[in-house]
Amino acid sequence: MKRLFKKIWAVSMIIALMCPMTVVASPKGRKMLDQKSEESVLLPITTKYSVGQESVVGRSKALASAMCMITNTEKGIIHIYAETAMFIPVDWAALTIYLEKLNESTNKWAVVETFEKEFTPADKEDGQLTSVELSIDVGTQPVGYYYRLRCIHELEYDNGWYEAKSTKTDGVLLTNIK
Repeated sequence: MKRLFKKIWAVSMIIALMCPMTVVASPKGRKMLDQKSEESVLLPITTKYSVGQESVVGRSKALASAMCMITNTEKGIIHIYAETAMFIPVDWAALTIYLEKLNESTNKWAVVETFEKEFTPADKEDGQLTSVELSIDVGTQPVGYYYRLRCIHELEYDNGWYEAKSTKTDGVLLTNIK
């Protein structure tokens, strides 16, 4: 009986070592941004911008880094910038940016505008999609409120493998100093 147990254990260990499971990427399947109201630091009025950045190391084959930035231009305009860098050329990439406003009575963030852009190798002069960026000025939001960004950075490569990362900034007060 003990020998049988040892044989079964040895065979199961060999199978486990020969068939590892990949946790780096999965076939394309867009995931929605987590809608939980995560806390953000509300930056002082003297701070004009906030950066949310993630570097991906070890587990990613293609997604190198992700970054988003929100800036108070002091003219009643919010400047939004987001970028994604890749280790290798990819087949497709996308940036989804959620501009959120703090509701001070409920202390929760609510999406007020959404910006989406998809990219392909044809968008680049050399045909190599190794980085993407998006820059937007928003002048449609009322001043005197805190705003933040939540971004989803997505890419697809090698015939359907998909990776994504999310970034988030802290809250910046929008002002209009003339």
